[in-house]
Amino acid sequence: MGFDTIVGQQLLKKTLQRSLQGGETGHAYLFSGPPGCGKRTMALLFAQALNCGAPDPPCQQCSSCRKSASGNHPDLYRLVPQGNSLKIEQLREIRESLHYLPVEGRHKICIIEDAELLTLPAANSLLKILEEPPSQLVFILLCSRPWALLPTVLSRCAPFMLKPLQPREVAALLERQGKVPPRQQELIIALSGGNPGLALAQAEQGLEDTYGEARSLLKAVEHGSAAGIFALAEKLSARTDLSALLDILLYIYRDRLVYTLAGCAGEALLESGALIESVAEADNMEKGLFLERICRALLQIQNEIRGNVNRRLAIEVLFMQMRGVI
Repeated sequence: MGFDTIVGQQLLKKTLQRSLQGGETGHAYLFSGPPGCGKRTMALLFAQALNCGAPDPPCQQCSSCRKSASGNHPDLYRLVPQGNSLKIEQLREIRESLHYLPVEGRHKICIIEDAELLTLPAANSLLKILEEPPSQLVFILLCSRPWALLPTVLSRCAPFMLKPLQPREVAALLERQGKVPPRQQELIIALSGGNPGLALAQAEQGLEDTYGEARSLLKAVEHGSAAGIFALAEKLSARTDLSALLDILLYIYRDRLVYTLAGCAGEALLESGALIESVAEADNMEKGLFLERICRALLQIQNEIRGNVNRRLAIEVLFMQMRGVI
């Protein structure tokens, strides 16, 4: 129960538990890390623990824990962006309430999601509270880009960065979700980068099928006709799961790059050693600089397709780069 429901992040969990046991709770915490790393889950568990009366909080069974989990606790506030920012009006709505004594628990808690989106007026308003916080008030700020926070706000928070999970921890997370086929588990461990949210999302996808498609796509691009490549680009441009396919392509090229530079396949993420060696021996183009360019091109197109770009044209350019034409 409690913090044990989170896989990994042992140091952070122990630090928070020690502060709870010693009654040394701060007024502001900053949980940072990429989307999907578990910031929100950790913040909610910590918020539950702050007002839980169990010996080893949070118990997640008492009235306080259940109310916090359902969003109905009168002493728990959550601020989320409205549009692309967190506005000063949102802080004004709760500022007076934050100065009152808690209704049910020991603490009033305010979780601010995507805190880097605070407008300057909102950040300054928050700073005024942090400079002279009520004794019972605790802020938990969540952000992906802590460097984008107002430095004076950042300096008043206890910073904690959530680290990527180790492969064994990702495997443990997947085991909790039920039966995941071994090959799919290998793919998830490689492709998730230790991000628990991404790993769980990938567990719902048919990654084995996508990997097979990526291998077929690679063969078609490297050895197919120009006309076939352009037709393939048009077909792929309409796919909603294009990003997942490109991710797998990136890791395949990454494995080839490692083999080319290191001369061994021991650090391969997706490809078997024999497969990498056969490809490397068969194709003289696959040298380190060429493979690095393709990896960079795959990273670039991932960014491009998130914006307003001609997807078909971007894919055609990528394919030409993969063939060594440009």
